[in-house]
Amino acid sequence: MASVGVSFALGFAIAWQVVASDDDTAPAALAAQAPSSTPSSSANQVADLWNKTGTTSALPQQNAAATTGGASGTTTLDEQKLRVQAQSDPIFLRNLIQRYETERDPAAKEAIKSVLATVQKPEALAFFARLTNSGDPAQRQEGYAMLQQMAPDSAEMRNVLKQALASEQSPQVLAQAVAALRPTAVDPTESAAIVSQLSNLAQHPDPAVRSQSILQLAQWDKDGARQDRLTSAMADPVPEVRQAAIFAAAQSGTRNDNVKAALLGVINNASESKEVKGSALQVLERFSLTKDEYSRYTQARAQIGL
Repeated sequence: MASVGVSFALGFAIAWQVVASDDDTAPAALAAQAPSSTPSSSANQVADLWNKTGTTSALPQQNAAATTGGASGTTTLDEQKLRVQAQSDPIFLRNLIQRYETERDPAAKEAIKSVLATVQKPEALAFFARLTNSGDPAQRQEGYAMLQQMAPDSAEMRNVLKQALASEQSPQVLAQAVAALRPTAVDPTESAAIVSQLSNLAQHPDPAVRSQSILQLAQWDKDGARQDRLTSAMADPVPEVRQAAIFAAAQSGTRNDNVKAALLGVINNASESKEVKGSALQVLERFSLTKDEYSRYTQARAQIGL
């Protein structure tokens, strides 16, 4: 399951555009000015950087703390030093972003990504958002994953994610975009639109997308109007989707009778896995059970050795 939600304090221009959805239009471009702490002759240095016209100086070795590991030739980066330097030095942060884009060593690239995902700076947020608009599915997936990890909630970022929910064609990227959509209090019209999108995606052909959509839907559907999707997912042909639906029921705290019936159906399914049955039994502990239901509950526990 892709790990499958950001007040932007944007003080600069971003050289990418978000295509608006019909009901909630994303800005065509999120624009402003470069941070005052960064010396630049350009009012749009960050956009210049994205277009490869900004500074391209290499990372200083003492700041990157890079060493070559013997015969293996593996580069080791001191992540803490990188993090401290990137947080305090805007130019270093931009160089670090450039290095991430050009780094060929997978271990070093992963280390830089780990650092960037903890730097709460507009340049880092803009870089992650730009990745989500890339023509490369792998880069889009990385962008959504990094936004999920560190970006604060904002209307702008929800628009980016809603657009992905409506138009993304790669199942892996779509699942990551769904996972990045953080449940929050929003205008009822916007909330209803998001619930509708998630409800549709809960029937997506790809099981990873269905799983993430069910998990999100259980949190966004605060009045339980779409719990039929939750109960349907508990009978999904793919175990990971059934497991996600059971977890979503636990997360939502629902006591709906239809959900209880679906959980009882899971524990009474002779072909169901021990793991999925165990999860369903745990969630059923939160429900009020009739005498017959309790008998079925205890029998299922005994069958899987609980």
